[in-house]
Amino acid sequence: MVGEALDGVQALKQVRSLRPDIVIMDISIPHMNGIEATRQIKRLAPEVRIIIFTMHSNKEYIIEVFKTGVSGYVLKEKPLSELILAIKVAKEGGTYFSTTAPTILSKHLRNLEQAKRHKADFESLSMREREVLKLLADGKSTKEIATQLCISPKTVESHKYNIMEKLGVRTMADLTKVAIRKKLIQL
Repeated sequence: MVGEALDGVQALKQVRSLRPDIVIMDISIPHMNGIEATRQIKRLAPEVRIIIFTMHSNKEYIIEVFKTGVSGYVLKEKPLSELILAIKVAKEGGTYFSTTAPTILSKHLRNLEQAKRHKADFESLSMREREVLKLLADGKSTKEIATQLCISPKTVESHKYNIMEKLGVRTMADLTKVAIRKKLIQL
């Protein structure tokens, strides 16, 4: 052990003065939580490998910690051998996450990818298609939309089909969810 700190501020000072290769960090520490301390250490010394050793296994912590670029995430409830393994993996330049973390991270990354894809799909809608989407989500019938926009019901149906195709949705409920997410309508 090179150094020890009782809080986040002290941990940052220790890293500045001792320049360790690896830091074992808890999330629940006083004065500056472990996530913020990790961010600051990574800015100060990006080469330092940080392993989070914590009791927290909830999704929000795991995702926030992952974003900081840590080299490991080990739960305190696991055997000490898991922390030792994480240290070895970090020393070799790898990343080690305890059991549930990879599942949570993989689901989070899939959700981000899906959201990115839906955003791109939504942006491909024409202004007229967005108008039709809003009116459909408001519960207007094809005939009402046609009258309001001065177009034929067949054109409305064509727009509806194109919107659903571009957004990759199959039901009116899915269209309505998109409209709500994009703030085209409010509940």
